[in-house]
Amino acid sequence: MSQPIPLSQISTTSASSPFVASHTSPQEPEYQNGLAYDHEDEAKRMPPSWQKDVYMLLEQPTSSQAAFLVHFFTTSLIVFSAVVTVLETVPAFHSISGGVWFGLETTLVVLFTIEYIGRCVAHATSWKRFFRWVISFFGVIDLLGILPYYIEIAMQQDTSTLFRFTILRTFRLLRVFRPFRYNNTILLTIEVMYLSFRRSQHALLALAFFVVMVLIVFSTLLYFAERGTWDETIGVFLNSDGDPSQFASIPAAGWFVLVTITTVGYGEITPRSFLGRLITLPLLVFGLLLIALPTFVLGREFSIVWESMEEAQRARDGDENSDPFNDPTTSPLLSSRRTRDFAASSTSLWRTTAEEVTRPRPNRVASNTSIRPPVPTQSEAELSAQITELRAKVEMQEEMLRRIMYAVEGRGYDASAQRRAEAVGSPSQEGSRTR
Repeated sequence: MSQPIPLSQISTTSASSPFVASHTSPQEPEYQNGLAYDHEDEAKRMPPSWQKDVYMLLEQPTSSQAAFLVHFFTTSLIVFSAVVTVLETVPAFHSISGGVWFGLETTLVVLFTIEYIGRCVAHATSWKRFFRWVISFFGVIDLLGILPYYIEIAMQQDTSTLFRFTILRTFRLLRVFRPFRYNNTILLTIEVMYLSFRRSQHALLALAFFVVMVLIVFSTLLYFAERGTWDETIGVFLNSDGDPSQFASIPAAGWFVLVTITTVGYGEITPRSFLGRLITLPLLVFGLLLIALPTFVLGREFSIVWESMEEAQRARDGDENSDPFNDPTTSPLLSSRRTRDFAASSTSLWRTTAEEVTRPRPNRVASNTSIRPPVPTQSEAELSAQITELRAKVEMQEEMLRRIMYAVEGRGYDASAQRRAEAVGSPSQEGSRTR
């Protein structure tokens, strides 16, 4: 009877193997992605408690209907807050009392503060986990979204007119990007764009160097062609019309060159002389190339990366032995999520394979007490019929060749005599065929 193969004889994978998830200890870093702090397996590492329920409610919209409603309500508040921030600057709404805007802002800040405190409590299972969430991207954005309001209350003055606090208040608009972390399509698009720029960096650097060279050369040429004559009385350059020259310096001429090659054409600076306009003609042609070349390079790389990621995704879905770590299109944005999903599926595959290998199998030879003659299958019967048909065709062709030989030799073909001869010699022919 066959014995099962012990697990000790099966080659075990090391922790560095990309196909099996390594078992990390609680002391190891649990979050490798600095963009967000909402890994799907974080809830599995948390012990069952009310903090875990709060985490699932605030960080996992697909965990329950209540979590989805909380996510939808929070997203609606974020959009409404962005709309209020934009409308507050429209002159048509300046007639609205400031108390209305302050009341809306207070209500939104209170709701966002409650949400922020809830997230702090959910991630406060340990100081290390709490600190990692506070310094994460969305943790900082949430804090910056509510911080200006409390600074304004503490200073007891309107900080919206102060420039440093106005810049800080604009961070509230960044909250609109927070719901995108739950959309894999948007994350994939961001990843593809990032990889497209990274793969095109050499071509873009070459184009940037060429643009800088053109900017310096043509700015210098336009400066000397359009600066005019120096007036000692006024202390400025005057053009041919007696007006102050618009190309009073090389940086001013560089602004005109940059606006021209980008095909913006504000029109506040224009060359007056024939030489200046002649120098401007190559800039117009170069502007078309400047727009077409980067667009072509980035578009081509975007298509290549997108198709490569789709093929890699199909390979991961269809081939369980595919290795996402060897994918040249891997980037740090979604690599941790892909690694986690692939490692989980590979671990389950490894366990299933180990169970199949170690499972004892019955001894089929011992169980068969009597030897039975094999029963012909349907394919064997079809093959036998084809052989019989082929044999009949060969005999018919042999008969036709024999008749042709008799006709060529000038002898008559006696079919009855031939049949008698075949009848007499049939046993010997059958014996030869059998041999």
